[in-house]
Amino acid sequence: MKHSEVQTRSKKLPAALCLAVSGGLLMCTAPVYAQSLFGKLVEQAVQKVAQPSASGGLQQNTLSASDKKQLEEDKADGMLDQKNVKSDKRGISGIYFANVPMGGVSLNQAGAFAVGKFLVEYDDATGVATIWTRHSYEATDPAKLVPKAQFSRTSTYKDRNLRALQTTTHFLLREGNPASRQHFLYGQMSYKTDLQGNLVPEKLLPTGLESFLELEPGVLYVGSAPYAGDKTNPDGHNLLRQGIVLPMLVKAGKEDAAKAWTAERIIKQYRIADAAFDTALENTAATADPNLALREPSSELPTKAEMEAAKNQWNILIRTQAVGGTQSGRTFKLVYTYPATSFENQHKKQWVNNTYADTVVSRSRVYVAVFQDQDSKYWTNRFYLVEKAPPGVFFAERWAGNYEYALPASAIPLAIEKSAALKYQSSAKTK
Repeated sequence: MKHSEVQTRSKKLPAALCLAVSGGLLMCTAPVYAQSLFGKLVEQAVQKVAQPSASGGLQQNTLSASDKKQLEEDKADGMLDQKNVKSDKRGISGIYFANVPMGGVSLNQAGAFAVGKFLVEYDDATGVATIWTRHSYEATDPAKLVPKAQFSRTSTYKDRNLRALQTTTHFLLREGNPASRQHFLYGQMSYKTDLQGNLVPEKLLPTGLESFLELEPGVLYVGSAPYAGDKTNPDGHNLLRQGIVLPMLVKAGKEDAAKAWTAERIIKQYRIADAAFDTALENTAATADPNLALREPSSELPTKAEMEAAKNQWNILIRTQAVGGTQSGRTFKLVYTYPATSFENQHKKQWVNNTYADTVVSRSRVYVAVFQDQDSKYWTNRFYLVEKAPPGVFFAERWAGNYEYALPASAIPLAIEKSAALKYQSSAKTK
């Protein structure tokens, strides 16, 4: 949600509603509200900026009595405690409390509510974490419904992605749904550049949840992902800025543990968790599926030149980040390859003889590759070998053996049992 939109919308909200979200949520900013609690809170927060801390931002002691009352009422409400939440193997599911004032924006963005208590539910079967407030169960009024936030790990290979989540040593979900960014808000510091080129705190702006990182059992970090370092800035420099807010969800009894999580520790934990997932994802492909079988060879045998081109193109493809990079700890050596389909022509409309004609620009067919890693374990993947049409030839009268590139058909190398891997080795022939 843009800040200008929030400001315009806030003018329509009653004073009590604005008070509910003044703790760094919907900002009623100057000049319209220069003398309001919102302007005062933002100014006070900027004036009090010190070093980054795990509980930075607007604290309970900066809120008005009315703000405190609304937050305490939300925390004390027993509705979420009555919900039947299925337990998960990691123990993530349960009741949490925010370490900084937060707010929920209604579905139609006509209402906003101070929120401090959340029900978090992680589903082992889907790999999705859901965050509910007591306003997430409204069934009829869109002005009262705060949509639930959800976090997951997106992947082209859903099954492998889920298995990786089940085995990773640390836990991080990087992708939030639109509700997590638009309907769950807290006050995050914005910055301006002074005359010396330094970033200095300016004011708090409403910001959505972006990550779902388990720091330790009962403590979740839900703020921005740390930026990568560069020549002038250290790793995670966006979380190291003066006055940065580090939003967390904390189970009862873990408040002191949450306070010990500094920006530096969160950055380190994020990197460890991200790397742990990548390792777990690689390992899911390294376990051979006993039912995995190679595709049958095509009856259309390749020429020797085509076979050599296929081998060369596979050796290039397997070193690309999109293919070989999925197994960063392994090196691969080709055992054999063979075509599994006949050639199919690729067409394109081109200007030929003073008219647009449907011309042939290339042809391709699927190859199956069988290879081994440094431990002599067998792997397989598939790719398209592409042959470009000769210059000046528009209707595929002939082919000149111009095999310039290959495209991944099933890019991810998959482990395969030896007997299945070598089934068609004797069929890898040329004409």
